[in-house]
Amino acid sequence: MSTESYAARRSPQSVDWRRAEFVLTALAFVGFLTLAIRVKMLWSGLPAHPLFVHVPVVLIPVSVLGALAILAKPAWIDRYGILLCLCAIVGMSSIFLAEQAGGALSGALDLSGSVRHLINQHANYAHILTVAFVLFTAVLILTFSAHRISGGSPTGLGIADTVLGSRGSYLALRAGLLVLALVSVYLVYKVGDSGAKAVWAGKLAAAEAAAPGQ
Repeated sequence: MSTESYAARRSPQSVDWRRAEFVLTALAFVGFLTLAIRVKMLWSGLPAHPLFVHVPVVLIPVSVLGALAILAKPAWIDRYGILLCLCAIVGMSSIFLAEQAGGALSGALDLSGSVRHLINQHANYAHILTVAFVLFTAVLILTFSAHRISGGSPTGLGIADTVLGSRGSYLALRAGLLVLALVSVYLVYKVGDSGAKAVWAGKLAAAEAAAPGQ
């Protein structure tokens, strides 16, 4: 559908700020509040980071698989789009929470040598994942919005309807979503792999330090 044909059949209307597109965008911004939460320990001295990471480890692959599914079958966006966007928003917020908890834990530990290097590598991958998944979440919400708007359901907000109402914008967003989905799932693997190596190296270092005669 061309921009001209879309604009020609769009009827003037007031903006309904309760529409899913606007609500999801607002929730995504609210999700950034978890950046201010920095938890080092939970109850009984249990580190928060190993527990918090379970949430993004589950939600990121689920969000990516969902994105790939709607790319393969766009009709599913109408049925599952809102749920998928909510899943990505929660996943994004959980990355912030896990990353902040990891930073707090790392700062509290007396690490050096190869263990410190592996922890820094893990943190770098986590930061890149954070940026990639924030972009993924944003593009997912925009793709959902463009699907609805270009499909004949304008929001009434002129700039949004003009930019997202064209077929070209919709196709570009779909391509971007595919790239970011693949990048995100790869980075999840790299973050997990580097984190596991850091934990294993730390255990070996502790065992060597506690060995008799050392």
